[in-house]
Amino acid sequence: MTNHIQDKRKVEQLSEQLIEHKLKIADDIVSLRMKNMDTENEFFSEESLKERAVEMISLIADNLPKDADDEYEEIIEWGSEKGKKAVVLDAPISEALRNTPYYRKVLWSYIAEFANAESLTNDQVIQIANRLDPILDQAVYGYSKSYVEYNIEVALRYQDTLLELSVPVVPLFDGIAVLPIIGDIDTNRAKHIQERAIERCEELKLDRIIIDLSGVSVVDTMVAQHLFQLVKTLRLLGVKTAITGIRSAVAITAVNLGIELNDLNIYTTLQLALEAFGYGKVKEETII
Repeated sequence: MTNHIQDKRKVEQLSEQLIEHKLKIADDIVSLRMKNMDTENEFFSEESLKERAVEMISLIADNLPKDADDEYEEIIEWGSEKGKKAVVLDAPISEALRNTPYYRKVLWSYIAEFANAESLTNDQVIQIANRLDPILDQAVYGYSKSYVEYNIEVALRYQDTLLELSVPVVPLFDGIAVLPIIGDIDTNRAKHIQERAIERCEELKLDRIIIDLSGVSVVDTMVAQHLFQLVKTLRLLGVKTAITGIRSAVAITAVNLGIELNDLNIYTTLQLALEAFGYGKVKEETII
């Protein structure tokens, strides 16, 4: 029991020393890190590095005297906060993970001096190591987990924004609009186009819409089904639909896939579709 009390007191003394000298220790960590920096990202500026180093040393000092089976929520939460900030600042995770060895090197150098000065036993040093290393590891875990999760969240949000922008239903005249589709269409995007186009037709109170495919170079069976299902759904909703700009490669693909085109109002240009709707030169044919 006496030895345990003595060991705990030594760890508490080390903790106190870390707090007292945290600015100097942080300077040493940052100095080593800046000599091996491969990015100019704001997250890795000298000021930011020192701020995080001071915070981390304080967390280590606070947690060292705790029992080994204590949870690491505070450490993980701190790492998670930094991981999220790194994503916001577009900081590469590979650079951030390079910080840990510098923390270990400087901290252990300082602990070695403390051990000599206080004549720590091997068991006492091991006790410190068994507490210090998991603290650093859990901070890295929190950082990495948060970085990956928030990166995915941002990517999905960005993807959703792109999908929204990829369905620009543009009003032309009262009750009529054009939907220009540009780029490759996968099944997910085709489904989104179908859903969003229907929503916009209802929001804008459209009764006619022109779907322009001049910016689409490839259409497979599933995508074609979604697009033509959109035409049928709009027709049921009372929205007359015309399709323009089908490229020869897309037309050949449609024919080879056996896609039925007879029920579609297809025109080579937007101008011809507008004329068929009654805008511009009057055509004999009408869109049904």
